Order: sequence, then C-alpha cells, then structure tokens
Amino acid sequence: MNPEQSSFKWHLEVVGKTDNTPLLWLHGFMGSALDWLPMVETHFTDFCNILIDLPGHGKSQLSESNDYLRLLDSLMDKVTMAGFERIIPIGYSMGGRLAFHLRERYSDHIPGMVLISSTPGLKTRTDRQQRRIADTELMNKLDQTGIETFVKEWYKLPLFHSIQQDQKLLDSLHKSRLMNKPFQLRRAIDLLGNGALPSLWENLPEWQLPILLLSGSEDAKYCEINQELAVLLPRCEHAIIEGGDHAFHLEKPLETALLIRHFLRESIEGV
Repeated sequence: MNPEQSSFKWHLEVVGKTDNTPLLWLHGFMGSALDWLPMVETHFTDFCNILIDLPGHGKSQLSESNDYLRLLDSLMDKVTMAGFERIIPIGYSMGGRLAFHLRERYSDHIPGMVLISSTPGLKTRTDRQQRRIADTELMNKLDQTGIETFVKEWYKLPLFHSIQQDQKLLDSLHKSRLMNKPFQLRRAIDLLGNGALPSLWENLPEWQLPILLLSGSEDAKYCEINQELAVLLPRCEHAIIEGGDHAFHLEKPLETALLIRHFLRESIEGV
C-alpha cells in the first residue's frame, strides 16, 4: 500500500459466503457497518457481504492530511487485499456519494451499483461552496452542543420524519451514533461532504453498467434527484419505497432487501 494511503485506518468485516457475489455496504453520515447487519444477516446470508466503517466513523479513523482520491485508492487497496477484485457497492447517502466516485475511478472493478437516497454531487461551484459553509456551521454546532444533543436534533430533521415515529429504532440510532468522535466526523465531512466532492453529473451518460436507484416516497428531494438520474444513466432502474423517508432502509429492511435482491438476480449475477 502507498505510504500516503496508510493513514486511513479501515475497519472491515466479511459476512456470508465468500465465494458468492461481493457486496460492499457503505453507510451514511454518523452511521457504521453495524447499520446494515439486521438486513444483511436476515436477507443476504447467501452473498459475500463486505461491511466497512467509512473514514471518520465507527472504528475507521481519518487523519487530517488526506484527499478523496487517496481515500478511494486506500479503500480499493483494502478491498483487493481482502481478496475481492470486483464488487457491487451498495451505498446510502454519504456512502452512495463515495460509491459514485469509487466507480468513476475504478470502473473495471465495479460491474453494478445500488444507490440509496444518494447523489453524484452538487452541480455548480456556487452550490458546493455554499454547502461547505453550511457543513462548517453544522460541525461548529456539534462542537458547541456536544454529540448527544447534536444527534437528538439531527433526527428531528424533516428527512427523518417517519423514523421519529419509531421510538425503538430512534433509541437504537441515538445509542450507536454516540460512538462517533466529533473531530473525526468533522474530518469526514471535510473530505466526503456534499460540498467537498466534485460533481459527476456530466459523466453519467457514459456509464454503461446496471444501477439501481432507491428512494423513499416521503423524501421528495431525493425522489426528484433519482428521477433526473434515471434519465441520464443508460442502464438504470429507479424504485420507490412507499411510506419511507431518507433512511427507509433502516425502517423497511424487507422491502429494501427484496428490491436489491431482484436487481442483483436480474442485472448482476453472471456479469
């Protein structure tokens, strides 16, 4: 591994059958690989599931002196060293953004993708600059209030309206998110935030690989984004989970798993 990439300390686990299609599960902001376990252990035991904590989250640490290209190289090094040359990323939100850029850099290694409530970036430089300012303010708020208050306020956002009605899930998310370190989350936002990464929108018409886009019916913003993506991507399917919001995969794992499995069976297996 390149010494410049060694400062990324990845936490990776493999669950399931290692001789089947490798699925790389990429969680969202403040999450961890544990977010996927209930769905993976119930619905994907016949696949090879690569569960990884994103940099700055869970047990994966992130130093200050890195850029996103080194991150992508380091992640692919980690995956190939674990014995996997071709992978199917399944990315939610921040993890989906990472999946977009991983495919852009390593197209030969990625024959298909599943993207949950995600985007290939903000289209204009002005939008990205404004988002970086907003993200800095968000991280300043985290420092000021402390992570416990920050997490409680995070899940009061309209994006998570339906999660707010599920007290058991909400309590579980609160508990798991408190495991993160604020300074690591800041570094993650600086590197992988929606304002930090370049836009890939112009490249999408050239992407000749099967892609499944998933969004929740209550998440109007990402339904609209996915509808636009479905026009640009040549081999794309867009499915909507009824009654779900931004993090519908946590609320409706069965419905999410059925759509992903159907996509893998019809579009990926044997590729």
